[in-house]
Amino acid sequence: MKRSLYAVVAVVSMVFLTLGIQTAIFAQEASLLDDGSLAKEKEFTSLEDALKAPTKVYRLDLSHNGLSDFPMEILQFTNLQTLNLSNNGIEKIPAEISKLSKLQRLNLATNGLKKLPAELSSLKHLKLLDVSQNQFLTSELTRVKGALPQVSVND
Repeated sequence: MKRSLYAVVAVVSMVFLTLGIQTAIFAQEASLLDDGSLAKEKEFTSLEDALKAPTKVYRLDLSHNGLSDFPMEILQFTNLQTLNLSNNGIEKIPAEISKLSKLQRLNLATNGLKKLPAELSSLKHLKLLDVSQNQFLTSELTRVKGALPQVSVND
């Protein structure tokens, strides 16, 4: 009797563990917001404020901040879905941008970019990429568009 009770407890524990893992995976995917819900989320305009609540950062606008480098702190924002770094002096986007797996919109317009990392193609939720007013060669834009066929690229 004790052995069968232990077996039942073990099976029930495994079921709850499996359900917990599935729920966690679903919760991660569920946090991808549609355009309407995303528009309702707070837009952070200060990196310092955003760093106080990294999991609550869905929208980040650091445009017109005189940035010369991509702020690596941005990679902490695991729920980030809209990133605006336009009108800065950024010349390089790091390969680590691929860690922003929920990114849907990326605005890099009016910077000093000449090249984009190949890792951008791993951003499976990316819908819009604005790279206008940069210093790209035609061949670079062709490569980016080929690597991101599902993305609307503004150049």
